[in-house]
Amino acid sequence: MSCRRCDRHGVYDRKALVKKFGATTEFVELRRILAIGCDRRGTDGCEACFPCLLTVNILIEERR
Repeated sequence: MSCRRCDRHGVYDRKALVKKFGATTEFVELRRILAIGCDRRGTDGCEACFPCLLTVNILIEERR
């Protein structure tokens, strides 16, 4: 996960994330969880993303 706006980034183990949050957790929710501590978390100003998904052309759209 990375955010160019607040310069946060981290590398997470997929299996550990599934074990901790469950296989049904959506990326949008995972992004909110991992951005805890950021003032922009959960807002339209949040630029947190998963660059690995962008490199394989997977687009994530938030449900409204």
